[in-house]
Amino acid sequence: MVFSFFKRSKTKELKNQVEFCMTNLSLGAADVYDVLVERDDVEITELGCTSNCEICEANLFTIVNGDIIKAEDSQQLLDLVERELEENSVLS
Repeated sequence: MVFSFFKRSKTKELKNQVEFCMTNLSLGAADVYDVLVERDDVEITELGCTSNCEICEANLFTIVNGDIIKAEDSQQLLDLVERELEENSVLS
């Protein structure tokens, strides 16, 4: 009989990763968060700081699968994020 000391990790469903800076959420990106949180293909992470302060001061932004997406307002950010998810999804 073979015995393993290593636990098998449960298979985790692959999802697109979207990261939000907490400060940027309070500046208006929360509207985008509210839409994306309803999607089954997205896993959202809220970070205290993403070390993108220059972008955060000037724009709304989020990080989608490692790529920074920035916009002037929440509707534009949502449109750009949805386009990025469509064109560069980790699921395709």
